[in-house]
Amino acid sequence: MSLEVILQLGSILLVVAAGPLVIVLLSVNEGNL
Repeated sequence: MSLEVILQLGSILLVVAAGPLVIVLLSVNEGNL
């Protein structure tokens, strides 16, 4: 495992995890307002 591969996998995981989190946060904020 090279450092570049680890960085690429990490960035992909961050994007995949950030997608649903952003949607949930937006829905929660709209619900509270």
